[in-house]
Amino acid sequence: MLGFSLVGRGVFRTIGLFAAGLAIWLAIGPDDARARTERAGDRRADSKRETWVKPAPGPLIAVVSLARQRISIYGKDGLLAQSAVSTGQPGFRTPTGVFSVIQKNRYHRSNIYSGAPMPYMQRITWSGVALHAGVVPGYPASHGCIRLPSHFAVELWGMTKMGARVVVAPDDTTAVEINSPRLPLPTLTPAPEGTVSDQSKPELVSVALSGQGGEAVDATKPGPRFLNPFERAKAAKIHTAADALAKGKAAKAAVELSATKAAAANKAIVGLRSAELAVASARSRLDAATKALDVVKTPEAAERAKGVVAAAEASLANATRAEDEARAEEAAATPEALAAARAAWDAENASRTAAADAKAAERGTDPISIFISKKTNRLYIRQAWAPIHEVAVTIKEPDALIGTHTYLAVEPAADSKSLRWLSVTYPAASAKPARRDDGDDDDDDRPRSRRGKPAQAVETVPARPHETAAGALERIDMPEETRQFISERLWTGASIIISDQGMSNETGTYTDFIVQPR
Repeated sequence: MLGFSLVGRGVFRTIGLFAAGLAIWLAIGPDDARARTERAGDRRADSKRETWVKPAPGPLIAVVSLARQRISIYGKDGLLAQSAVSTGQPGFRTPTGVFSVIQKNRYHRSNIYSGAPMPYMQRITWSGVALHAGVVPGYPASHGCIRLPSHFAVELWGMTKMGARVVVAPDDTTAVEINSPRLPLPTLTPAPEGTVSDQSKPELVSVALSGQGGEAVDATKPGPRFLNPFERAKAAKIHTAADALAKGKAAKAAVELSATKAAAANKAIVGLRSAELAVASARSRLDAATKALDVVKTPEAAERAKGVVAAAEASLANATRAEDEARAEEAAATPEALAAARAAWDAENASRTAAADAKAAERGTDPISIFISKKTNRLYIRQAWAPIHEVAVTIKEPDALIGTHTYLAVEPAADSKSLRWLSVTYPAASAKPARRDDGDDDDDDRPRSRRGKPAQAVETVPARPHETAAGALERIDMPEETRQFISERLWTGASIIISDQGMSNETGTYTDFIVQPR
């Protein structure tokens, strides 16, 4: 009996666990259940699909391969992380090109697909494409977004900052370190007296973008301290913020003083008006007393009328003195009030200007982005997602394709005179077969020999010639003023895109450059 009871309990427990598992499966859905099972499955299979190295701080670039359904994260230490992804299915393709993270939201819900959860969302277009945690079945299954395994989405969220570059390519491509004398280098300036740096390592010094015309100063030798563009921008940010604060306080004090002076002037004006009315009233009484004196007929009445006249004269004299004092007070108070109002106006304008300068200086600590378009033969620069410079450039060999290349400055180089750069080249169009024109418009691609005609050789259209990342830099010539403009603002996190294409129409307010090769 006891044995039966124990066995029965075991059976009921097993049935209960099965029912609970079935309920959970029904609640979360088969796709999510399969994803959870996959994540809890064989660790060896996971290790093939996802590998992790704890990243060091610094700029990152994410490369998504649609063909391999894989995302790779690169930084100053090379490949930092890699994971499987699930991108857009047929009819809902994931757009390809060069993007950046323009919004981050831990608990986002789709505003297109009935509030579907998109945890750890990192948006790359305002038209609705983002990286986020989701089901990753091993093949394209999304409506255009890039789904990440949940734990990878959490880790990637912690790694990236706003503006992080994301390259989505149809085929596989990698980020590699590039060394070229044509890459831009930062301009360093002597630090003012008393400037304290947050960095202890030797700083960089200025050379021209083309590698010509600049003399490199060895920052390792004793001498004046040099500020790199980020330090200079940070110092400017601190200075302008303090200036804006001081001018804001000064404007507040000036406005308060103006209000005080205006109140005093108003009081003086009211006092003068009252004094003028008192004088007018006293003069009227004197006139009336004088007229009454002229018509008296008895000596007693005349004496009384003279007394009234004398009193009216004394009252007029007092009122006149009071008027003179009120007029003098008003004459002093009104100009003071006008001067105080003018000073308050100037102080408020200075405060607004200082606040705008502080805001601009705050944006100045953000990395710059440079886009060079062969389509428009122009160079564009953005900082904090706002256009700050645009100029025409010359691109050598204008009839030859230049490709699409992204460059990211990841850290100062060991020589203390340059930056380390990674480059990602967008894959060239692959070769594809093309039928030789034999005059037959039939779309049947079967060998002609099966239809009683000689079989025709299938020609192959060669892949479009693709410039290398280093070669693309060699083909760019820009004005010297632009070189200097870049050098004065260049630091780690800066990026360059060179492309045959122009800006995508996705590029706009609150975005970095978005380029979509065709």
